[in-house]
Amino acid sequence: MPSLPTDPLWHRATALWAGITANLPDLAPAVALQQRLVRLTLDAASTVADTPLLALEPAFILGKWQKGLPMLRNEVVPIPPRLKEILHPICTALAHAGAGDSALHIGAAIAAQSIDADSLLGVSLARNQKAIRTSALHMGFSPDLVWLIGELGSAPLAYHLSAGLKASTTTAMRDASDARSADLQVGDRWSRGYCPFCGSWPAFIEARGGTRALRCSYCALEWALASNSCVYCGNAGSDFVTAAPDVQQPQRRVELCGRCSGYTKVIEVEDPTPFPLLAIEDLATMSLDQGAMDRGYRRPELFDLDAIEPRTSAC
Repeated sequence: MPSLPTDPLWHRATALWAGITANLPDLAPAVALQQRLVRLTLDAASTVADTPLLALEPAFILGKWQKGLPMLRNEVVPIPPRLKEILHPICTALAHAGAGDSALHIGAAIAAQSIDADSLLGVSLARNQKAIRTSALHMGFSPDLVWLIGELGSAPLAYHLSAGLKASTTTAMRDASDARSADLQVGDRWSRGYCPFCGSWPAFIEARGGTRALRCSYCALEWALASNSCVYCGNAGSDFVTAAPDVQQPQRRVELCGRCSGYTKVIEVEDPTPFPLLAIEDLATMSLDQGAMDRGYRRPELFDLDAIEPRTSAC
């Protein structure tokens, strides 16, 4: 995969942040933290650009999908040595933004190898929240904070692998004239709301030109669902509704499910939002999150893939 065009992305990110702080000045501290984290992510992306991609045959991927398993499930991925360097700056940034001593202590544990950086990144890449939670509690750290650090640190690799595998697999399918699936976005081959690559939930849905694309909150992959229904439980009944809380911004909406109490944001865009700018759009639409949560809606935890297929390793 080619490396990310960091300069154009940074300029675009800067413009987005300027808009957020102008319209929502209370989010200035969050913007300041996000600026540091996105800069770290862009720099880290260059360290994984040469990482070998997963060599998965299209038929193997489709077999996983038929079971409801993401492509990454139970795949072994070596962690690029230089990627570990991002963890300590992430801890420092979070500490300065309010996480305080908790983040510094986790950073010190990583530096002292009490927390193995390879393991943290690998378990995060495998979306094994249970393992991170158990380990963090055993060591006296905040599980949510350790999970966040691991997720931020491994996201550049997740994006590199998902984008590269999508490109290579799509090409292979087209070359083989595989009528079953010419593209990884095809709706009737993956009908689930969690990411077909890593298993994470979407950050939001991008609406453009009459189409809807779910965008993974972790690896940034986009995929489509064949029907307009709840991302989490599939409900398409009368208690699944779409609302635009701000009449001045009808391009920003939220889907609300009365069955599972889940919500998903919908944002109209002209072009797909590039990684890692998804986090900025997520922040810019925080009012949608707050409005949904104030009404009792929520985003659920990761889908438990163990119910479909147990893990074959600690990751």
